Amino acid sequence: MSSTELFPKVELSPAHEIRQRVAAQIEEAFAPTPYPGDANIGKPEMDSAALTRAFWGKNWRDVQLVTLSNYHVDLPLMTPEAFRYYLPAFMLAAMFYYHHVSTLPIGLMHSLTPPDPTLLQKYLDKKTDPLKHSQITDFLNRVGAFTPTEKAAIRAFLENYTKWQPDARSETRHLQRAIDFWRTA
Repeated sequence: MSSTELFPKVELSPAHEIRQRVAAQIEEAFAPTPYPGDANIGKPEMDSAALTRAFWGKNWRDVQLVTLSNYHVDLPLMTPEAFRYYLPAFMLAAMFYYHHVSTLPIGLMHSLTPPDPTLLQKYLDKKTDPLKHSQITDFLNRVGAFTPTEKAAIRAFLENYTKWQPDARSETRHLQRAIDFWRTA
């Protein structure tokens, strides 16, 4: 008896096929991304010791799902190099374990969405308070670390997000702004 008789071919849904294609694109795009170094995970000026310990010495492919769930709110505390290196783990967790990672998709989407356009204009006009100024600078520093291939993978993740996660809620509030930004980044 051939294996095709034992295991009939299963037709995958279009959403599943898209998720697999985007996951492959993410893995390929981030495969050559260098590890940021043990001393370059958390920003030194922030209280990021726990974050640094959690990701210390870990390949992004080996980070446990529970670690990603516990530290998604700390994505802004990562250095641009660490954010770049660990972002694929967060994206893949949101793609494949959406219902098991609590609010990770919200934190992830927030970290990929540029500041409000009116705030950005105030920044450009130098009419914003220092705290808002640092949020914009941090965002621009984070996204500036990505290669064109990595940016394309992020763009594919965002553009296809609701295709594999049609019941997504709060994290999609700013999805279009994120997509628009990454199309030109």
